[in-house]
Amino acid sequence: MNHKNNISVASTRLSFFLGSPPTHRDALSFAACVIFFSFASLVACAPAARAAADNVNPAPRTEALVTHITQAEFLHVASTAPPTSPDEKWQVVSLPDSWSKQQRPRDKVGWYRLTVDFDESLSISPFPVALYFPRATNNIAVFVNGSLLGVSGDIERREVNWNNAQYFVVPSALLRAGSNEVWVRLHPDGFGRAGLSSVYVGDATPIRAMWDRRYFIQNTLLKFITALMLLSGLLAVWIWAKRRTESMFGLFALMCFVSIIRTLHYFVHEFISPLVYLVVPALGIITALQLSFVLRFANEKSPRFERAVWIFVTVASLVTFVVPASSYGLASELYNNAIGLLGIAILWVLVRKLIHKFSPENLLMLLALVVNASFGIHDLANYMELLGFDRLYLLPLGLPFFVFAVAALLTARFVGTLNNFETLNAQLSDRLTKREKQLAASFEQVRELDQQRATAEERQRLMRDMHDGIGSHLMSTLALARMGTLTSHQMSEVLTDCIDELKITIDSLEPVESDLLVVLGNLRYRLGPRLNAAGITLAWAVNDLPPLAYLDAENVRSVLRIVQEAFTNTLKHANAKLITLSTSVDYPKNRILVSVADDGRGLAIVGQHGRGIENMKSRAAKLGGHLEIVSTTGGGTCLSLYLPINQ
Repeated sequence: MNHKNNISVASTRLSFFLGSPPTHRDALSFAACVIFFSFASLVACAPAARAAADNVNPAPRTEALVTHITQAEFLHVASTAPPTSPDEKWQVVSLPDSWSKQQRPRDKVGWYRLTVDFDESLSISPFPVALYFPRATNNIAVFVNGSLLGVSGDIERREVNWNNAQYFVVPSALLRAGSNEVWVRLHPDGFGRAGLSSVYVGDATPIRAMWDRRYFIQNTLLKFITALMLLSGLLAVWIWAKRRTESMFGLFALMCFVSIIRTLHYFVHEFISPLVYLVVPALGIITALQLSFVLRFANEKSPRFERAVWIFVTVASLVTFVVPASSYGLASELYNNAIGLLGIAILWVLVRKLIHKFSPENLLMLLALVVNASFGIHDLANYMELLGFDRLYLLPLGLPFFVFAVAALLTARFVGTLNNFETLNAQLSDRLTKREKQLAASFEQVRELDQQRATAEERQRLMRDMHDGIGSHLMSTLALARMGTLTSHQMSEVLTDCIDELKITIDSLEPVESDLLVVLGNLRYRLGPRLNAAGITLAWAVNDLPPLAYLDAENVRSVLRIVQEAFTNTLKHANAKLITLSTSVDYPKNRILVSVADDGRGLAIVGQHGRGIENMKSRAAKLGGHLEIVSTTGGGTCLSLYLPINQ
C-alpha cells in the first residue's frame, strides 16, 4: 500500500536542540547549516562529488534527525495477529488517539500502522534508530516491517504501564531504505483511559534524551517524592508521639502515608495489586486530611464542614470498593470529579481561614495549597482529556510543597522557641538580678537589725550582770563599810572579786572564733600576776581542741566564771603551791575536758565554803556539759569540766 496515498505523515526533520520542540528559527538555522555545509562540500570536496556522480555510495549523515508522527491508520479487531488481509478497513486517525473520545469498546485490540521513509544514507548512518511513545495505555507490541521489535510489558498478566513512556531501539537489520512500516498493537485495560500518543522516530540519541527526561519526571522523581513522604511521615509520627497534643502532626503523618499509597500506582505494574484499588479513594482521603491539617495549622475551627467532608469522603471511598470491576473505570472518573470539586470548595474555605490570620507560615501553607490545587485542577482536566492524551500528571509533584511548608512550620517553631528561650533567659536574668539586689538590701536590713538587737541584748546583759554582780557586791560592801564591820583585808577581797567579775565581763566580749583555748589563754594572762603574788605556780598543759560553734559571749562568760571560780577557791581555801590546767578531747563521746587540779588540802575543806560549787555545776549544765570535783591521791582537788563538741 502506498503510504503517500493512504496516510499523511506530519514529519519534520530538525536538529535536536536540548529536547525542546523545534521552532521556525531552529528550522531556518538548520536549513542554513545544511546549505552552508552543502556548498562547502561542493567546493572543497569536488573529487568526492564526482565519485558520487559515478554511483559511489553517498556520504554518511552527520546530523541527528527526528521525525514526529501525528497521524496513523487504525484497525479495531479481536485478533492479536498482524492483519495482513487487503480487505481490512483501516481508518485514518490523528495522534494522540483517545479511545474514550472515540467511544471504542475495550474487548478488542487496536492496530496502528505508521509509515516512515528513510533515505539511502540510513545504511551507513552513525546514529542508531529509535522509536519513542510518550504514552501508551495500557500495553503495546511494536512490529517493524513485519518483525516483532518488542513489547511494553507482560501483556498476558495485564501489567500496568499507563504511566511509562516507551522507548525502543530499532536494529538496522529490520530497516530498509525507503518506506518502512511500523505496526503498533495496543491492549487496552478496563479503566477510564486508553489510547496512543504521537510517535517520535529517528536517531536514538536525541530520542533517548527525550525519553530520559519524561521517565525522570514520571517515575524517578515520583520515587524520590515517595521516599520524602515516607521520611516526613516517620518524622511526624515521632514528633506526635512526643507531643500528643499536637494532633496536626499526626494528621500530617497520615497524609504522608496515604500519599505514598497514592503515588505507588505510578510505578507499581502489577494489575492485581490491592494498591490499584486503594489509589482512587486515597485521593479523597488526602484531600480530607489536608483540610483537617490546615485547620489546625491555622488554629481555626470548622467542625460542621470538616465532619461533612469526612462523611462524604468515607462514603464515596467505600462505594469504590463495592462497584463491579466492569464499572470501576466510570466509578473512578465520577469519584475523581467529585473530589476535584470538593477540593475547590475546601481551598476556598482554607484560603479564607489562612488570610484571616496572616503570618509567613500561613502564607507558605497558602502557596502550597494553591500549587496543589492548581496541579489537581490540571490533572482533573487531563484525566477528562481536556488537555490532550499524553500530558503529564502534576499532582504528585505538589506533595513536596506541603512537606516544605511543614518544615518551615517546624523551623519557625524551633527558631521561635529559641528566641522565646533567650528572651525568657534575659527576663529571668533581669528578674534574678533585681531579686538579688532586693535580697541583698533585705539581708543588709536584717543584718543591721540583728546587729542592733544583739547590741541591745548585750547592753541589757551587761547592765544586768553589773547590777546583779558587781553592783550588788559594791552595795553590800558599802553598807558593811559604813557600819564599820569590815577589815581592810576583807574589803580588799571584796574589791578584788568585783574587779575579777568586771574583767570576766570584758573578756567575754572579745572575739574568740569558737576557740576555747583563746578564752583560757586570756584567763591565764589575767590571773598569772595574782597566782605569782600568792606563791602559786601555774602549769599549762593544754592540747588543741576542736572549734565550739556555740561559744558566744554569754557562753564564754559562763566558762570563764567556772574556771575562775576554781582558781579563786584554790587561792582562798586550798593553801596550794601548784595549779595545773589541762585540756583533752574525747571524740567518741563528743566532748572535751577542761581540768583544773591543785596540790592543796582537798575537797573536804573546799566543800565547806558557800554555794560556789552549785553555781559552777548550774553553769556547766546550761552549756550542755557537766562538772566533776574530786580529791586526788596524796591531797589536792581536781575539777573536771566536760563540754560537748556539738550541742
